[in-house]
Amino acid sequence: MMNLDFLKHNEEELSINITSMIDVIFILLIFFMVSTQFKKASIPLDLPQSEDTQEADSQDSTKVLAVNENQMELDGKIITLEELEPTLSKMYAENPNIALSLECERTVDFERVVQILTKIQNAGISKIGIVHEPLE
Repeated sequence: MMNLDFLKHNEEELSINITSMIDVIFILLIFFMVSTQFKKASIPLDLPQSEDTQEADSQDSTKVLAVNENQMELDGKIITLEELEPTLSKMYAENPNIALSLECERTVDFERVVQILTKIQNAGISKIGIVHEPLE
């Protein structure tokens, strides 16, 4: 019979240390996540034009209301707070699609701005744009 004792002495427990391999895999994963560009899938659409479009009036439907500490100007004409609502109501009756651009200086009191916005709302105008200068 053959002696198998020499096989028993040479057997070693073999193990693979995969800790460093896991580290490398995580580093590669993070690299690919950071370097990948995500694109939104977009489908080109050719939408039909509506036949029920409204043509714009020949007159300018956007009015500018400029306000500073001392006075207000509606399209370059000086106007008082008391005259504002009736004037805007008349403009709204003539053109219900009127839009108003409100340009206030920073020094105007908030209370005055609220009064002006209330007058505009009472006149029936709902298309209001507030223009401001960017902060420096």
